[in-house]
Amino acid sequence: MNICQHFPDCGGCRFQDTPYPEQLAGKEDRIKGLLEEFGIETELKPINSFDPWYYRNKMEFTFSQEEGELVCGLHRKAEKRKVFNAKECVIFSEHAGMILDCLREFFSTQAPYNTFTHEGFLRHLIIRNTKFTGQFMLGIVTSSQGTMDTEGLKKKIVSLNEQIPIKSLYWITNDSFGDAVTFQKKELLLGEPFVTEILGDLQFRIYIDSFFQINSRGIKTLYEKIRQYAHVTGKEKILDLYCGVGSIGLFLARDVQYVWGVELREEIVQNAKVNAQLNNIENISFVCTDVRRFLSDSDTSGIDIMVLNPPRSGLSKKIKRKILRAHPPRIVYSSCNPQTLCEDISDLASLYRVDFIEPFDFFPHTPHVECLTFLERK
Repeated sequence: MNICQHFPDCGGCRFQDTPYPEQLAGKEDRIKGLLEEFGIETELKPINSFDPWYYRNKMEFTFSQEEGELVCGLHRKAEKRKVFNAKECVIFSEHAGMILDCLREFFSTQAPYNTFTHEGFLRHLIIRNTKFTGQFMLGIVTSSQGTMDTEGLKKKIVSLNEQIPIKSLYWITNDSFGDAVTFQKKELLLGEPFVTEILGDLQFRIYIDSFFQINSRGIKTLYEKIRQYAHVTGKEKILDLYCGVGSIGLFLARDVQYVWGVELREEIVQNAKVNAQLNNIENISFVCTDVRRFLSDSDTSGIDIMVLNPPRSGLSKKIKRKILRAHPPRIVYSSCNPQTLCEDISDLASLYRVDFIEPFDFFPHTPHVECLTFLERK
């Protein structure tokens, strides 16, 4: 069993010492329990599984200080405020340790940011790694309380590039008090502004602040199954809510009449438009607005299929009421939180029946699981 040297101190992976078939069985049992709890009678399809190692396409590491030395790694499981030096990450990339060692050495004299005093410079390191094209993107997140030797950093990355295909290097400035990465300012220091991932016959440009599903191999299978189960005839009009960079809509667009995608953040909408152009798909458009406002202000009477891929918190009560008023014939719902999925489809049960629920293990060694369901109007 390929257990990481940082297990169990790391707070990222909880179940690395549990055989993978047992992890899958445990996730299926959890979903069965939720279906019973919410009184949902439907078929539970077998869970889809993928390679449980080196599957994540993005990681965020934290700069901190331990015993007077700069560290860059992940938070400890038992002491969440403390960060340990990560030497590897077996759910992310075989090259993670080399990149971390390189940047720790380069920044060894710089002060890490202190989340209590709000003083210091280095905050986070973002690494993206496309799984089908093998490209890397780096983002150094700092406060504005210091300076960076950008020329020296670029030389360091160029030397690292001899072993690792690093396509992009960003400097991100974040002066917010919270510990989450906020892109208040970003500057491309080296390379192209994006990396490219290929899923099936589609290409996607991914920028440093793009939202992209974390398991590239898994989402390829998920999207292919959505296309398979949709049984489209070429005449359907699809409304893709919470569309992100447009990936589900783009997978469906070539087999339907038209797709409308709705997303709140302007930069993500622009990313989605670029992806449509990149793949020469013209029967898709994107609207930058809040989902609730869109459902309030737009005529959705001609929609044949509504696609939902909300955040972990699920659908708000107001949005569910608006979906029931729109009552599209079919709903495709993809969720990374089985609890809120079951709550939502239970609230939609007055007008819809649940065809099935199918789990996808996008997050091995963690308690998380993705679920897909199709709802048919009664």
